[in-house]
Amino acid sequence: MRTTSNMTWYVSCVSSGDLSAERAHRSTRTFADEAEARAFARARYEGGDKTLVAGTINPVVPKREIPSSAIPDWLDGA
Repeated sequence: MRTTSNMTWYVSCVSSGDLSAERAHRSTRTFADEAEARAFARARYEGGDKTLVAGTINPVVPKREIPSSAIPDWLDGA
């Protein structure tokens, strides 16, 4: 089992089933590398979740933040 100190990427997504809700609960998962984060995000995105955000966890440098509007381009960059 990995410890959180080995995790360098996160993906945040809506955790409730209703993506259209005005206020939705979000969930964040952490990953050891960008490839794992991208694979998880791709599965969620293809499942209809367009509210994803992703990025690196401090103290990873350079800091990367991928807003929901840039997720499709980030997924295509794989």
